[in-house]
Amino acid sequence: MNKHIEKAMELRNETPMVSNCSQTIMRCYAEDMGISEEMAAGLGCNFGGGMKCGGVCGAITGGLMVLGAKGVENPAKVNEFRRKIAENHDGMVNCVDLLRANAARGGNKKEHCDKMIQEAITLIDEMV
Repeated sequence: MNKHIEKAMELRNETPMVSNCSQTIMRCYAEDMGISEEMAAGLGCNFGGGMKCGGVCGAITGGLMVLGAKGVENPAKVNEFRRKIAENHDGMVNCVDLLRANAARGGNKKEHCDKMIQEAITLIDEMV
């Protein structure tokens, strides 16, 4: 398992869990981005739960912020990141849709979100 995924799962298994999907990804890369974990958590706080309204998944938005911090801003590369995740989830990128589909399959919310985080981290690490 890579160091970013290990860190993410440590954060997701904290009791109580205080980091949403976006914050988790941001905190995992804080050192790489030259910021504190507190700053990373602050930057990601409003992107969990699909920007707190069911919009684009926080793992995706967190991943896009990390990619931007690492200099990946080419529209084709950014779209590739989003597209690859969407392809793995029947075209869905919105939190509300992803969670609804997961629930319909009888899935657990935390496990689903943990997998979305792992998927985003894997793609980030492949792209940079």
